Amino acid sequence: MSKPVARLLAEALAHHRDGRLDRADALYRHVLRADPRQPDALHLSGLIAHGRGDETRARSLIETAIAADPRAPAYPNSLGVVLLALDRPGEAEHWFRRALALDPVYPEALNNLGNALQQQDRPDEAVEAYDRATEARPDYAEAWCNRGRALHLTERPRDAVASFRRALALRGDWSKAHRYLGDALAAAGDRDGAEAAYRRAIDLDGRDSEAPAALAGLLERSNRLEDALVAAHQALRLDAGDVRATVTAARCERRLGRLEDARRRLDALDPMPADLTTRAYAAFERGQVCDRLGEYEAAYAAFVAGNDLLAATPAARHVDRAFFPDLIARLQHRVQPDWLARWTPPPPPDRPPPVFLIGFPRSGTTLLDQILDAHPALRTMEERDALDQVRRAVARMPDGYPDALADLDAGALTDLRRLYFAEVERHLGPADGRTVVDKMPLNTIDGVLIHRLFPDARLIVALRHPHDVVLSGFMQAMQPNGAMVLFDSLAGTAAFYAQVMGLWLHYRSVLPIEAHPVRYEDLVADLPGQAARILQFLGVAWDDAVLEFAEHARTRAIATPSYHQVVQPIYRHAVQRWRNYAFAFGAVAPILRPFVDAFGYGPGGAAGGAAGGEAGGS
Repeated sequence: MSKPVARLLAEALAHHRDGRLDRADALYRHVLRADPRQPDALHLSGLIAHGRGDETRARSLIETAIAADPRAPAYPNSLGVVLLALDRPGEAEHWFRRALALDPVYPEALNNLGNALQQQDRPDEAVEAYDRATEARPDYAEAWCNRGRALHLTERPRDAVASFRRALALRGDWSKAHRYLGDALAAAGDRDGAEAAYRRAIDLDGRDSEAPAALAGLLERSNRLEDALVAAHQALRLDAGDVRATVTAARCERRLGRLEDARRRLDALDPMPADLTTRAYAAFERGQVCDRLGEYEAAYAAFVAGNDLLAATPAARHVDRAFFPDLIARLQHRVQPDWLARWTPPPPPDRPPPVFLIGFPRSGTTLLDQILDAHPALRTMEERDALDQVRRAVARMPDGYPDALADLDAGALTDLRRLYFAEVERHLGPADGRTVVDKMPLNTIDGVLIHRLFPDARLIVALRHPHDVVLSGFMQAMQPNGAMVLFDSLAGTAAFYAQVMGLWLHYRSVLPIEAHPVRYEDLVADLPGQAARILQFLGVAWDDAVLEFAEHARTRAIATPSYHQVVQPIYRHAVQRWRNYAFAFGAVAPILRPFVDAFGYGPGGAAGGAAGGEAGGS
């Protein structure tokens, strides 16, 4: 490099460091006229272009810098950042990995690699990249924060909280990190902590509408509707187009009975907000408002639109839709009397087995969860993946799942039980002598695993008219995962219901499971009588606390779509709701007819589907 060019570059760098970007860029251009392949000038001018949003020029300059000096790791790292801004995370990942091939402990490249992996819905791999970034630089606040977001996506909210706290220990005035901390605390069930984190974010940055919008969502889920409206209005004053705040405000108004206010608010929304998920949630809320107004065809159209939007999101597109149907078919084929006869004998239990509360989503499992958790001798675990972790452990065995279940020796079964209880304690802490009730509706699929681990376990099976179950699932904005993506149409929901509940009927025919069916219709018609039968089945003494479940539910963070329903006294208006949508059930009714009959809702059952069942039947 000639001395004049070196002096120009040094002067440009000084201006760049001091934030005088126009002057710096002019000097970089001057350097490049003298030496068109000067790599630092190319790279730094490219970064200025990137900062101004000119990604085409940024990419061209940085690619030329790489060609001029392919050994500098900063250049491919910067090119990756530009590609991320262009929403091309796969290409960005390639360049971050190229930077790391040149410098394996380059913290920024590791952090950016994590960002690229997150954008490709690979949060587990992203966590690994952020771990390497924080090992390389323990004071890297951005990497700790990004790690927290990835942990949150992998449904590890407590670990996410710890990561966000590390970030905030380094940058305590970072409002966005406080907001992310609030999200993780809310997911971990710490509503008070979440509220404090959101309010701190608002105090630090009064211009950010996302923090009051998040606070509004938390307060609405906590059933503090007027407070939620105040927070939503604060967000809307900052950004009148904030869709999250708008939908939350409309939801509060609907729940407060202000249906026309909710409709007007939703009608005023931009019909095409950019984010598919946001548009989907607005459509689902519009459907709920129309349903309450008795406009059922309009409601159905809104639910169809919401489901179509969710199905088009990147999260839904990357889900393996065949996982659960294939698993169910495999279980149906394998769980036969001749295979069961080959099972090795289980070891005696070293602690009481849990109770499993199963069924199909939207069958009343959350209502049962709250009733049981109100009893001082019981502790419910709401929709955690403890049993999933055991299934995954079996799947990693040479014979896979479920085949490996047959030949497990006493030591392997003991280890699997310990894994299960370790997961339970990770979510609940010590049970303190109470019986754990594992409430996860789709654990129905793993009934054979429950029986293999805990042959003496008691199962409570939530039932509801199949048409109402399917309609209710279709009406909810489900987070896309391997199961919930199958709820994206009325027919798809019905098909999945038939697969799951068909497998359950098969289990009942071949496995000696101790199961007690509880029909939603019976529960809302006679709560004391049904609760007494459930407690008798569990061998637990009566306690009047179970009748005060709604008050108890107000003290809990409820993660399911029923959070606003179970804090109300028992009501019956959800019974036979499907009849309002009978026009949509033409192709669906034949799929469900066998289950209508099997569960006593057909012509031979009691009127309105209100007949009870005895322990051991379903």
